[in-house]
Parts: sequence; C-alpha cells; structure tokens
Amino acid sequence: MSGWVSQCPACFGELTVAELECERCGTVIRGHFSPGPWMRLKPDQWDFVLRFLKVRGNLREMERELGVSYPTIRARLEQILRVLGLEEGETAGTGGSVGEAASVLQALEAGELSVDEAIQELENISKGRGTHA
Repeated sequence: MSGWVSQCPACFGELTVAELECERCGTVIRGHFSPGPWMRLKPDQWDFVLRFLKVRGNLREMERELGVSYPTIRARLEQILRVLGLEEGETAGTGGSVGEAASVLQALEAGELSVDEAIQELENISKGRGTHA
C-alpha cells in the first residue's frame, strides 16, 4: 500500500488508474478506474486500521496498544473516516468544535500529530468539517 501514488506530482490533481494487467497471462484492460477510498489512506492510517480490526474496534484497547490517549485514538479514527468519506453529520450548537480543537492540540503536544497535521485538522474544524471527539 505504501507505494500507491494518488496525486499528480506536476499539478497535484488526483490520479486515476488507466490500465490493469493480469500477472498470469498478460491481458491488459485500458480505461479509467477508480482505486476506491481505501487507496487514499496513508501507510500509518493503514496500520491504524489493521490494529483497530485486531482489537475488534475497542478504543480503550487501542489506547493501550498504541500508548496514546483516548482522544488521540478518536481523532485518528475520525480522520480515517473522513478520508474514506464516512464521517458523521456535524454537531451543531454542542460546543463540539472546541472539544475537537482541544483534542487536536493535545495530540500535537503529545507528539502524536505533526504540526502540519494539526494545522490541517484545526482548519477543518474551523470550516465546520472537523469530527474529533
């Protein structure tokens, strides 16, 4: 999965698959094929998903396995859901964005998110697209 390139290095547009080839007989099919949302995940996100499945979705167990806080686990899960297009509806008037921002800052302080990732998350929250718990 780590070898997948999804963004054009020249213009940063989204790349599509244009050719499929059978490894056994060499048959080639040309066209425009969508790789699906799973291919948008970064290697560390794939690792998270595999660990999440291993512990059968138990966030507290993920907390122990990864050695990070519950809000960080929640934030990473929400980020993956967003990448896959599976985010939950926005929470209006619940103060959720303040909690989401605090969760991002906590993850940044703990070194669990890079500065760039934290900035992106905070921008998403300010635009109403954040889904951190």
